[in-house]
Amino acid sequence: MKFARLVLCASALAMPMSANALVSGLGGGGPILTLTSAGLNGGSVATLTGGTVYSSDQPIASIPVGTVGNFLAAGPSSGAIALLTFAPGTDYLSFLWGSPDVRNRLTLTTTLGAFVFSPVSMAFSETAGDQSFAQQVYFKTDPGEFILTARFANAQAIDAIEVSNFSITPVPEPASWAMMIGGFAIVGAAMRRRRTSIAFA
Repeated sequence: MKFARLVLCASALAMPMSANALVSGLGGGGPILTLTSAGLNGGSVATLTGGTVYSSDQPIASIPVGTVGNFLAAGPSSGAIALLTFAPGTDYLSFLWGSPDVRNRLTLTTTLGAFVFSPVSMAFSETAGDQSFAQQVYFKTDPGEFILTARFANAQAIDAIEVSNFSITPVPEPASWAMMIGGFAIVGAAMRRRRTSIAFA
């Protein structure tokens, strides 16, 4: 019986996550983070591995329409794959996806699994690499789930994927959680003391 339970638990862990674990959509936005070769906000929000950060159009990568500041490109001539690693994580990510085409792939790894997106799966109105088109997208996790990495690549090693205008909601550091919980405890104790004194009065 114990063995059967263990097998059931193992198979449940191996099952792929449902697509509802991570909500995605068109639109989004927020305060735009600085993008450098170190990552977002100099690597303090997310570190960058691979890809290339540009400030203007290149022969192999076009700046997404509406970009503020730099943009990130990943492709055969731009570092092949770009990986943003969020420290410690985020429950919301938004960015501008430039000249999307059917080969573009975004893989978001969360605390619950990995999710792959493309311009086609997200129902972009343009998916043929139109240089004059860019789509703002957002990704939101369920409570308790956090985005750990964002991987930008192409299904075929052709052209580049270009993204910019990153915005996130950072996950509080453990010390911040401790301070928040401590604050709630103090407020709760103060409210309880006040109720007690009112009852005696």
